[in-house]
Amino acid sequence: MGSCLCITGLYFLTEYKSKLPNAFIRKLPSHLITAENVKDLKNSNMYIAGRNGNFFYLGNHNFKNLLYRLDLKTLDTSRIFLTAPKDFKVFEDATIRVDSTDIFLMDGLKAKVSTGSVSNYALIKNTSTPFFTACIPMSRNTYLFRSVNKKKQNILVKQRIDNKSIVIKDRILEKQVDGFFCTDGIFINVPYFNRVFYIYYYRNQFIATDTNLNVLYTGKTIDTISHAKIKLGKIKSENQITMTAPPVYVNKKACANENYLFINSALKADNETDSMHNSAVPIDVYAVKDGKYQFSFYLPDFNGIKMTDFKVYGKTLVVLFGHYVYTFQLNF
Repeated sequence: MGSCLCITGLYFLTEYKSKLPNAFIRKLPSHLITAENVKDLKNSNMYIAGRNGNFFYLGNHNFKNLLYRLDLKTLDTSRIFLTAPKDFKVFEDATIRVDSTDIFLMDGLKAKVSTGSVSNYALIKNTSTPFFTACIPMSRNTYLFRSVNKKKQNILVKQRIDNKSIVIKDRILEKQVDGFFCTDGIFINVPYFNRVFYIYYYRNQFIATDTNLNVLYTGKTIDTISHAKIKLGKIKSENQITMTAPPVYVNKKACANENYLFINSALKADNETDSMHNSAVPIDVYAVKDGKYQFSFYLPDFNGIKMTDFKVYGKTLVVLFGHYVYTFQLNF
């Protein structure tokens, strides 16, 4: 009972901190998005895996071989089961990504990426990689990773399969506390554009690089937390460092299209009410070319369910609210 009360107390403390005055405001023009279609998938374990032409795909956290293919306009849905060799096994953290005609199953614990095609939905090739905690397939021959070095700090890595080259970038992510938890974040690329973003979870900063992981600029979100608010402790029996209290998130999710970076902020702006903050999630929009803040919009909870994942494909915003998928049109 005592441990349950402790966990509950820490949760509400984190929620309380996220609602404190944070010394920033959001620009909130009207009519930035228009609702289009919604569909109940009867399954809450989905995530957005990628796009191929007029279709986008959802992966399933529990069943690694299951894909849902949905029409971007109508949300007409097909269930697809990936095939693989009989001895094919994956760990629980493995995820699927669909990028145009290519399918990637990324398994960081096994240090392996398996590839296939939407032409037959078969995983036919395995590629050995460094151990990774995040992966961006740039092509079937080139991958970007977030990995961990011998000092147990996060680093970025580029691997080319065709010439077996590996480029390690160990000075891009800026250590503030321990170099691992404090540099945790979201690793994404910009479709059809030679740009990559790394958005920190616990500070108001993101990094733009080219596809060779050369830093182009460092941007700041409108939030004001510049230093990660995390508390760490050591588990002596396992010789491991862990978080001893819930961290204060600044940025929770992110995606990008050709022109804009979209960041789901965790913090309440000074021009928001508690009611707004409790019943919707804010999406802050930044320009891909220079990282400058543009404006924000809200994704209100749907049927009492908060947004669980989102992606932007061109002018179409795809949002998951638990077992519902909802599409919106961007008007900018």
